[in-house]
Amino acid sequence: MKTSIVVAASFVAALAAAANAALVVTELQAQTTAGTASTINGDWWELTNTGAASINLAGYQWADTEDALGGPTPQPNFFPAITIAAGESIIILEEAAANEAAFRTNWNLSSSVQILGTDEMLPSPGVTDTFSGLSSNGDGVFFYSPAGDLLSSYTYGAITRGTTFEADRSGNNLGLSVIGENGAYRAANNDIGSPATSVPAPGAVALSAVALAGLRRRRSA
Repeated sequence: MKTSIVVAASFVAALAAAANAALVVTELQAQTTAGTASTINGDWWELTNTGAASINLAGYQWADTEDALGGPTPQPNFFPAITIAAGESIIILEEAAANEAAFRTNWNLSSSVQILGTDEMLPSPGVTDTFSGLSSNGDGVFFYSPAGDLLSSYTYGAITRGTTFEADRSGNNLGLSVIGENGAYRAANNDIGSPATSVPAPGAVALSAVALAGLRRRRSA
């Protein structure tokens, strides 16, 4: 009986570890082209579930460099109980939920894209600000498990105003977004990025091509 319990516990732990590893920071924007206050100009970042199963994000945490866990003033923000589906990318936005519609319109995003505004995240105890903004002179996004383990991060130096930084689904830094590459395009306010569209890792693309070629050979045989 004890052996069965240990095996079951190990299996659950392995599933949790796999789920955590599947969550990746894949894009962020620190400053918009306009650089002035409006309902669409908030900073934002993108979280992608690269795994094969949905994950409930309740209790997961994130912070910028200033508020990162392990730093002098850790003040992470906590996710509410929302589900991120396998393959889905969601947006964490420095705007109130009331402004999400304007953000969608600016980027021509469908209503199915999940966006979390500042009033939908949960702050650290005693803190009211859930997204203090990403610095234009270098900053980062750090994403943690409910236990506080760092799962994914993206750090950057000086920005190019209005252009997002991107990473592939394995977390590899791809640098600045370029129109026509990896799904990037120009928004209505002239910002450049690809919110809610993540980039496969090069190895995954190659494997997909090999698998497709094999399927075609079998069909033609």
